[in-house]
Amino acid sequence: MHMARTIEAEYLAEQNVLKLTEPLTGVRDHAKVAVEIKNASTFESQPWMALAGSLDGRSGGEVARAVNEAFGREIEV
Repeated sequence: MHMARTIEAEYLAEQNVLKLTEPLTGVRDHAKVAVEIKNASTFESQPWMALAGSLDGRSGGEVARAVNEAFGREIEV
C-alpha cells in the first residue's frame, strides 16, 4: 500500500483504540497501517490543514514553491 490520506479519529483511551469517522476504503481487515498523530483542533482554526497529506512529495514541493513565489511565505512540505 503506497498511499497517504488524512482522516479524523477519536481516541478511546480505556480501550486503547482510535475510532475512525469513516471506513478505510481500500484497506483490508486487520491490515497494519502507520499512523501520524496531529491535534485535530488545528483544523478548526486552519481549515486548509485538512488537505495535509493529500499530495505526494513532488507535488507538495511544487505547491510550496508556488506559494512562496506568490506570497513570499515559506511552507513546510
